[in-house]
Amino acid sequence: MIDEGDVEDAARAADDAAQRAADSTWFERASRAGYVANGAVHALLGGLAVGLALGRGGEADQSGAVQILARQPFGLALIWMCLVGCVLLALWNLANAFFGRAPLRGSGSTDPRTSRGRHRWKELLIALGRAVAYAAVASAFVPVVLGGGGDSDRRSALLSTTIASAPGGLVILVVIGLVVVGFGVGFCVQGVRRSWERRLRTPRARPLAAILTVSGVAGYLGKGATLLAVGVLVIVSALAGDPERSTGVDGALRAMRDQPFGPALLLAVGVGLLLHGVFLVLRSRYDRME
Repeated sequence: MIDEGDVEDAARAADDAAQRAADSTWFERASRAGYVANGAVHALLGGLAVGLALGRGGEADQSGAVQILARQPFGLALIWMCLVGCVLLALWNLANAFFGRAPLRGSGSTDPRTSRGRHRWKELLIALGRAVAYAAVASAFVPVVLGGGGDSDRRSALLSTTIASAPGGLVILVVIGLVVVGFGVGFCVQGVRRSWERRLRTPRARPLAAILTVSGVAGYLGKGATLLAVGVLVIVSALAGDPERSTGVDGALRAMRDQPFGPALLLAVGVGLLLHGVFLVLRSRYDRME
């Protein structure tokens, strides 16, 4: 028979090992590469959006950005580095959601009815959300690593059509669109309020601090506007009963371009995404990782 004390000892040892891994300096430093990888994707995506605003072609989404990266010298090595960096950052956030600096560990109330408890639960959800977000960014590199690529517009349209064909599918699509719009609004609010600053250390050099602030504000607004456009496209496509029109970031940016003053708006969004890429690269150096 298995002794209950042995099980408890094994569980305690596993918890201690997870704690040490979450608190590991090398884990934290390696995870910072995920910010650089995400920054590269956003900067390239911003360049594609600017090109789209100026009448050039190209696929203005994460897939198009990754394909550009893959065509560079040592492109496959860069893709592998970006993939590993994003996976590590996703794992770091996941580990610190439950171990290490986990919001619900340690003393203090975890009751969501109290202000302190709500704050700790909010921090847990933020950590989990970041883990999911960086896992999603990592997934953009996987097709290239596996020797493929594919049409992301077609994949997005196929996913929307599949959801729409399920019972209540169009309602589900509207809800998904509203969630994406909510994230877009959240990014814009964070950009204006500069709430991201509390998670960063301030660079000593004033010019660098100014670049961090400008790229942070403009970048969050650009990212938020992009998510708003994607969410609105999903909602409009669902309400029109035509889910195939929901073609992800590329479709949303093209729809934005076709509106009155669309090219100017898309140009501003593209610059914002490019600056968000700059911000993420700087964040890899100055994020407190707490």
